[in-house]
Amino acid sequence: MPVTRSLFRPLALAVPVTLAAAAFAPLARSAAPAAAPDRTAPEPARAAGLDVEVKCVDDSTLKLKLLEDKLELVTKYGFLQVTVADVRRIEFAHRCPPEVAERIALAISKLAHADFQTREQATAELKNHRERAYPFLLKALKHEDPEVSRRADEALRFIQAKVPAPLLEARDCDVVYTDDSKFTGKLTAQSFRVLTGVFGEQALKVADLRSLRTGAGIAADEFAGAVAAPATMATYQQQFGKEYVFNVTGYVPGNGQQATVWGTDVYTLDSNLAAAAVHAGLAKPGETVAVRVRVVQSPIQYTASFRNGVNSNAYGTFASGGYEFVKR
Repeated sequence: MPVTRSLFRPLALAVPVTLAAAAFAPLARSAAPAAAPDRTAPEPARAAGLDVEVKCVDDSTLKLKLLEDKLELVTKYGFLQVTVADVRRIEFAHRCPPEVAERIALAISKLAHADFQTREQATAELKNHRERAYPFLLKALKHEDPEVSRRADEALRFIQAKVPAPLLEARDCDVVYTDDSKFTGKLTAQSFRVLTGVFGEQALKVADLRSLRTGAGIAADEFAGAVAAPATMATYQQQFGKEYVFNVTGYVPGNGQQATVWGTDVYTLDSNLAAAAVHAGLAKPGETVAVRVRVVQSPIQYTASFRNGVNSNAYGTFASGGYEFVKR
């Protein structure tokens, strides 16, 4: 009997140990840290975009990347989709956002206000709205109140002097140009997706745009058709708001030529164009560049200054007008 107990005691102990090891084996495996699955999604490739230059209704110019693939145009023949890569230029129709139209109408209603300062502020606001206010002011010209009519005329004259005449003509349709075609209609998009260098991806409202150009030929296209510059702009009297593109060679002081300039930034029509271009910093002496010149109404006083080696003179008002350089 003692021998039997000695034989079976180790066996009895061996069974529980074996079962315990088998029971804890799955727990040990589950406790071991498992390799975490890679849940990092591949970053979507950013659209390269198309380099464009847009002209806004406030005269500012922006260089962006257009992220749209296609533009949809409603024409009299139906819907048309134009691939953005094929677009060379877009001239946008006049669009006045409802909130802007409401502010313009409110300002016009204040032109007959009993308070003088209120009338002055309303007139200034209408001038700031520029071509967007233009059609509203044309109607206000016929207002029965002579004060409203007078102030509308004042604002109209200001806008005509600041805005090129073609931009004051009502444009009901957008015009999209490609290398071999021209499409007229109305773009359905209210805004374009664009990529900016500073603010990243943004939405650009179509109502804020005058024109859009694409491609590496932007600079060349801007001054296409430039002609040799006249000595002065004296033959362009009273052509307020009109713009002209000239190739001008900067005046070289001391070459024996007469080159008198009157004014600063705005010059009298009989100011030497080559010398004024140097004075304005658009051309160096002897350098030939393309410049855009706008005829404007005369300021009350032309101011004298010395810039870039050219001395300009002071002068009083010049009834036939003046000119300024339209800078990019």
